[in-house]
Amino acid sequence: MALPMNTMPTFNLKVPSTGKTVKYRPFVVKEEKALLIANQSEDLKVMVDTLKSVIKACVLDDIDVDSLATFDLEYIFTRIRGKSVGETIDLLFQCDEDHGEQLNKKAVAKVSVDIGAIDVTRNPEHTNKIDLFGDVGVVMKYPTIDISKEIENSDGTTNVDNIFKVVMTSIDFIYQGSDVYYANEQTKEELSQFVNNLTSEQFGRIQKFFETMPKLSTTVEYTCPVCGKEHKRVLEGLNNFFS
Repeated sequence: MALPMNTMPTFNLKVPSTGKTVKYRPFVVKEEKALLIANQSEDLKVMVDTLKSVIKACVLDDIDVDSLATFDLEYIFTRIRGKSVGETIDLLFQCDEDHGEQLNKKAVAKVSVDIGAIDVTRNPEHTNKIDLFGDVGVVMKYPTIDISKEIENSDGTTNVDNIFKVVMTSIDFIYQGSDVYYANEQTKEELSQFVNNLTSEQFGRIQKFFETMPKLSTTVEYTCPVCGKEHKRVLEGLNNFFS
């Protein structure tokens, strides 16, 4: 006789970058176990691959996980996690004052964060269409989590070559007046030459696209239990919430 199987509830969410509504279910024990193992591995590639695998399994509508913007992926995961293991998470925050070795251990505040309040924030100055010189400009696309992670080295420092690689990968097309040159139809050498021949000011306009991109963000406030100092901290990205 077959054992009875749990019937999973379903929920709706809107993908932030597209506004498309998709159905999703909570993750189950085997998927939670995979996430825990991936987190313990401290291997970035394993963690990202496992995250994408869980999202792909839990989102019930057709969705290309590999092409999702980083903030899409983060937002979807927070919603899945909230319905899976609870709507709140407890985080510990250290006071930014030095109270001495003994008191520093006690100067830690526990804060409960409502996952439902964690949302994608948008900068009003953000645009994906960037004029560069004359009638020439670029239209950018949001980098995926795989591309975003290439900006940092394993030690957390930034690699300049990787920044240029991410920029070139994130160009959707280059325009000159009414003429359009799609990036995927150009060679890497052609794109590299185009980017490397920009002035610092022009390249800075492209960098602003990344600096002002939508982000998974929330602000928490807490009071030091030792000195009573009030703190306010902005949390961004999955590492702040689930590390």
